[in-house]
Amino acid sequence: MHQPTETVFADTPLGRIAGLRRHAVCRFRGVPYAEAPVGALRFCPPRRKTPWTGTFEAYEPGVIAPQLASRLLGVMGDFTRRQSEDCLHLDIATPGLDDARRPVVVWLHGGGFSSGSGGLDWYDGSLLAGEGDVVVVGVNYRLGALGYLYAPGISEGNLGLLDQALALCVVRDIAASVGGDPDNMILMGQSAGGNSIAALFAGGHPTKNVRRVIIQSAAFGMRPQDRDYARALGAEFVRELGGDPHRPDEVRAWLAGRPLDAVLDAQAAIARRHARFGDTAPPFQLVQASAGLPDTVAFDRAAADAMTGVDVLIGFTSDEADAFFALDPRGESLDMAAAGELVTAFYGQHRLEAFHRMARDGERSPVALLSAVASRDVFVEPTVAFAERRAADGGEAYVYEFAWHPAGSSLGACHCLELPFVFGPTQAWRDAPMLAGADPVELAELSATIRAAWLNFVRIGNPAAAGLPAWQAFGVGRRPAMRLDRRSTVSDLAGGSC
Repeated sequence: MHQPTETVFADTPLGRIAGLRRHAVCRFRGVPYAEAPVGALRFCPPRRKTPWTGTFEAYEPGVIAPQLASRLLGVMGDFTRRQSEDCLHLDIATPGLDDARRPVVVWLHGGGFSSGSGGLDWYDGSLLAGEGDVVVVGVNYRLGALGYLYAPGISEGNLGLLDQALALCVVRDIAASVGGDPDNMILMGQSAGGNSIAALFAGGHPTKNVRRVIIQSAAFGMRPQDRDYARALGAEFVRELGGDPHRPDEVRAWLAGRPLDAVLDAQAAIARRHARFGDTAPPFQLVQASAGLPDTVAFDRAAADAMTGVDVLIGFTSDEADAFFALDPRGESLDMAAAGELVTAFYGQHRLEAFHRMARDGERSPVALLSAVASRDVFVEPTVAFAERRAADGGEAYVYEFAWHPAGSSLGACHCLELPFVFGPTQAWRDAPMLAGADPVELAELSATIRAAWLNFVRIGNPAAAGLPAWQAFGVGRRPAMRLDRRSTVSDLAGGSC
């Protein structure tokens, strides 16, 4: 049945915004939090949006950051949205424009620092907002070279991270205007968004109002680039555009006027040149010891140490790296020797023993074994270590493993598969290949359970929910993980590791 919509208004420190109420949830889409990073502001840290006069109409989906096609197109499906550098926007879903002071969930999307948007229909926060009586805010930030180029004198790197930090400040300032509590913010991020949460804490960015974090499938094993490598990559990018990286003052002004298509074409050329089967790292991402990141300690360790008093819900999917390898035709011709060489090259000699041990224990193909090693190296073990570090410091850290997948799926429980269960299996996900063949009733039931768990954590710091067994936090010598599946169980992660 058609649901009527109602125009609603919120008076914020940015100015008045107009949105739409539907299903008892108000949505404000494409609300700018920073000045457009164009022209002379391209490759510059973000500048807070100057308050506007009049009313900003936030009815329609906003633009997304300029980007190339997603590497996970064959897993998640495709999306179409107008792209623009004037993309530093927020998408807000709230149950009420009152003084109820609800928890504020700030969503940082994934996409390998190269694709995605906090305002995509995949990440519509309306269901979570309505069911949990919380405010959900999706954040857009700069991606690819525009967000993570490191070229001294041209771009100091980590601009997307600085966008996120500014967004946090703005969300805190406008929270009360949209029914939220500025002193009760929850950061939630997946993949690159999870890495970003760690980087925000590690870099000492304004997180004092953050009470809890939800980190889904963070690639903590994918370390930020060191400055020497990032500098060489940045110089290559500048040369690809026809500039001289050794003349930064001249080049910076010149780059400000280069057409966006040329910038994306140069980024694509760099990505193709550096693409290596077996490696999950994107060419442009966080840079260690650059703007907003420390240089003394690994960023995930620094983040765990900085989260004093912050509750953590963190986890991974059972077959993370299948999203990167299972559909790649290069894997079909991979033999054991070649797979072993890739394991050594990308994940270290110490992983080779585990690779051969897994080969003896089953009948998995060489590419499946490579994927299993990558999953443990990049996602699983660093996630467990992060939770252990929080527990050792007296913090509350709840760990999950998302194991559900459609019967017979070649993708297994791959990277990103938990997302439609967290936000709800809406129409936006109907063509996602990773869900092909799923029983809609089964999907809806598990999604309802997971949403309840996530929302309980948001509100009280404990993900206990009906339909799940007792879920304990990590403790000294105790590593329980909730295995989310058709029949969810608690597993002990104290066994051997890869």
